[in-house]
Amino acid sequence: MAMLVAGVDVGIRNVSVVILQDSDIVSCCTVSSGEEGATASRKAVEAAVKKADIDSANLQSVAATGCGRNSVPFANHRSSEVVCQARGAFFLFPSTRTVINLGAESSRAIRVGETGRVEAFVKNDKCAAGSGLFLETMSMVLEMPLELMGDLSLKAEGWEEVSSICAVFAESEVISHIHRGVPKGRILAGLHKAVAGRIMEILGKVGIRSDVVVTGGVARNAAIIKELESKIGLSIVVPPEPQVVGALGAALLARDKGGV
Repeated sequence: MAMLVAGVDVGIRNVSVVILQDSDIVSCCTVSSGEEGATASRKAVEAAVKKADIDSANLQSVAATGCGRNSVPFANHRSSEVVCQARGAFFLFPSTRTVINLGAESSRAIRVGETGRVEAFVKNDKCAAGSGLFLETMSMVLEMPLELMGDLSLKAEGWEEVSSICAVFAESEVISHIHRGVPKGRILAGLHKAVAGRIMEILGKVGIRSDVVVTGGVARNAAIIKELESKIGLSIVVPPEPQVVGALGAALLARDKGGV
């Protein structure tokens, strides 16, 4: 009999769900976590099972991860973001040796062994620079949609330095650039260089080995990926749905541990 399980990743901005049938992904979705964790996670699971055209009662096991994993009352198992991000990335790309997880609140660098186990990791959560929330703040300051920032940055002729590694001071620098009439594309190019530099700091602490996989919502920003590739000197792999990699890792945990 096929085993049907779900992984739930409860983040500060979104809840992602992956449903597995044995080793096949049958559904995945990401919804805004505008409500408290229990309600948001239930809605996300409901959306995922509806997409798969199955009954949630048929789920044999559920595992939760993310900063809100303890708020999922129906989870049979829970695990850290680091373990689930590594496991999800390794499942998709068995050649993964370094995972860069760029989430809304923080960024992580994870070194993965040949069997997919975490060997080392470093997390940056003391400063918002390098996170999705930092880029969201900059999109408001620059008055432009978040999803357009990467493309505009890539089209810019040159870049304006944003030297501060502190998110608060970086915002002041950006406002100063705007007042001086610096084109937004150049400001964005400088911002993306600064964010990539911030990420490189934590990468240097775990070591960089190929293949490098980037997960999390910020992975959709092509300018960040390009800057990281330039600094690392390696091609970077971005999953088709980078936001659900943690949920995938949780689903794999649910599958392996079962319903008890």
